[in-house]
Amino acid sequence: MARKERYLVGLDVGTSRVTAVVGERLDDGAIDVVGIGIAESRGVKRGVVVNVDAAVESIKKAVEEAELMAGVEIDQVHLALSGPHIKGFNSRGVIAVAGKNREITRDDVTRAIDAAKAVALPAGREILHVLPQDFVVDDQDGIGAPVGMTGARLEVNVHVVTGASSTTQNLISCVNRAGVNVADTVIEQLAASEAVLTQDEKDLGVALVDIGRSEEHTSELQSLAYLVCRLLL
Repeated sequence: MARKERYLVGLDVGTSRVTAVVGERLDDGAIDVVGIGIAESRGVKRGVVVNVDAAVESIKKAVEEAELMAGVEIDQVHLALSGPHIKGFNSRGVIAVAGKNREITRDDVTRAIDAAKAVALPAGREILHVLPQDFVVDDQDGIGAPVGMTGARLEVNVHVVTGASSTTQNLISCVNRAGVNVADTVIEQLAASEAVLTQDEKDLGVALVDIGRSEEHTSELQSLAYLVCRLLL
């Protein structure tokens, strides 16, 4: 593995601060955090770029600080997306199983998911994630992994996450102007759940609440935080 390939970089451009995190892939598959860069966020409000030059400077500062701590040059990042432009809805895909002996393959699963995301979107919106929830083989529902099972009909229930194309592209452009390429994008809540929750917690239905920060709605956020704590007790 080349030296650069050993490192993964996450970039979160938030309302209050911009954070860059450098992780090094270890031989056992784990990731060790070796660098963190934090800068005051300017030019971004609720996930939307409102001042390009200010946003670019904030991103540069965070990336440079992370580079200095990690001792590596950052040339690409995985960019976190957030904001009120992120929307989600449920969808269902249905296909006929055409494989030999009606055995469901990974290709069948892919076709079912493709059918579920083949929906008409409003102008200016794009699909960010398609998250499978469960599968139905013939009349048997609640299936998590249908590959290898036998059936004539495969259905999948998915959650489709969409975002405003212009908002996403404006943020990517700011990152590019800061001298860094965007390898991939991911919504913040999904990235946080992957980092924080274990598989057992996900299977049990644990909810992760990302409240964030907004100086304009401090009292509302405090009330929400209190309500969440009461619900979890």
